[in-house]
Amino acid sequence: MKNIEQRRIKAACYCCLSDDDAQDGTSVSIETQTKILGDYCRDHGMEIFNYYKDDGFTGTNFNRPAFKRMMQDIDDGLVNTVVVKDLSRFGREHLQVGNYLQMVFPNKHVRFIAIGDDVDSDRGSLDYDLMIPIKNIFNEYYPADCSRKTRQAFVTKAANGEFIGSQAPYGYRKSKEDKHILEPDEKTAGIITWIFEMAAYQGYGYNKIARVLTEKKIITPAAYQAQQAGRAYSREPTEWNLTTIYHIFSNETYLGHLVSGKRRIASFKNKKVIHKPEDEWIVVENRFPPLVTEQLWNAAHERLKTRKRETKNGFVNIFAGLVKCGDCGYALGLTNAKTQKNYFVCQTYSKKGKDYCSSHYITYDDLYEAVLLDVKQMLCAVWKDREAFKEKVLQRISETDSTGRQMMEREVVDLTKKIEELSVRYDRLYDDRLDGLLSDRKFKEMSERVETEQCRAEERLTELKSSLNNNTDIRQNLSDFLEITDRYQEIKTLDREMLNRLIASITVGKKTQTERGTAQEITVNYRFIGAL
Repeated sequence: MKNIEQRRIKAACYCCLSDDDAQDGTSVSIETQTKILGDYCRDHGMEIFNYYKDDGFTGTNFNRPAFKRMMQDIDDGLVNTVVVKDLSRFGREHLQVGNYLQMVFPNKHVRFIAIGDDVDSDRGSLDYDLMIPIKNIFNEYYPADCSRKTRQAFVTKAANGEFIGSQAPYGYRKSKEDKHILEPDEKTAGIITWIFEMAAYQGYGYNKIARVLTEKKIITPAAYQAQQAGRAYSREPTEWNLTTIYHIFSNETYLGHLVSGKRRIASFKNKKVIHKPEDEWIVVENRFPPLVTEQLWNAAHERLKTRKRETKNGFVNIFAGLVKCGDCGYALGLTNAKTQKNYFVCQTYSKKGKDYCSSHYITYDDLYEAVLLDVKQMLCAVWKDREAFKEKVLQRISETDSTGRQMMEREVVDLTKKIEELSVRYDRLYDDRLDGLLSDRKFKEMSERVETEQCRAEERLTELKSSLNNNTDIRQNLSDFLEITDRYQEIKTLDREMLNRLIASITVGKKTQTERGTAQEITVNYRFIGAL
């Protein structure tokens, strides 16, 4: 009686339908598979222990909940036969499928039946059935081919400027007429602009911005997406964090650009995410209405790089990131001595000594008074006669811009030629190494010098092109600046937000002796219009 009980067939009917099968022309629904397996077992006198159904899980691996449950029942001795519609329903990775059929199931004394492929391990060892591995390879080819075609379709859409993301970035929404086009979301677009302004004009860092948004009870991107989709959201909907803010500042979509292809999946079998180098990204500029101007984007990122924290005694340097040395161009750092007031000193001088630059020493209070006077005079000139101010600035810019632009354009040509020559030089070094004319050590040494020189040239070229683009519309730049000045009337003090909105940089010269005493040149370079 015990032997008869052990020989009784206890079948696991396994059904699987994955996303890979969406384009399959045959009827492979879970319901269809269930009927086919049930009919087969009844016709062959098999006791069905249970149906195991994986719906929506890829067949390229065995990380499927129902499959794992079936294997556990096999290990517990509850099942001794596995029945599937065909081999593709069992799996689409030929090595793993072969391992189960030839090693795992035989070792566990489990019979395997694939109805559509006429496979039954009770009729003999599957090791000698040459058609099984061939069929498994063809089953694997199908999802691989689907994956390749899907990737090609996504690349084509991205190159054509179509947004292919599942969710629009915070601040945007998908157009009702065309889901591949983004348009500003009136509920959240202003929040994105405000976030960039807090960094650019108030000098706030990622954590401070997150705290402000949390205090103001602004809904987070994740909570807003859940709200729009009608889904429940388990976390606090207005609790912002540093990571969310960081991702917003790194998203070039807010400039109106479509940036795709930053990441890819290793393969259709390996779902590991690989970050692609920037030169492989797909970028379509000016595709959508921008939420942030290029000037605001640059100002925010500059301030984030140079942002200074409060000192232990609570003192805040409102000039952080603005003050530059008039000779070497490097920043002036704020220092505090026990017997002196806060003062600025050239960082090149501090680190390398007097052979490289002089101290350019100036106290914080002296700089404050000089800049306050300059800003007051500038605003007074605007209020007194706006049109006269505009003509004076335009005349000064046109006098200096023509010569300066020509020099920059010539430098762009020279740098482009230099970069090409460096590329040729590197290729020659590589050829010499292959021909045995250069040792590996010498090649590494010389190639690193070429790469460093090329990198510097490319950085300078990018800087020049940006400057040329910013100077293309002088009148618009001046109009933007005057619009900012309208915010300030009868100022008596300076604050960080005002300085960051009005001023691009402040250069401090070294002290000189004159007949009237010690003099020091301080130049305030205003945004868009330069120094007055």
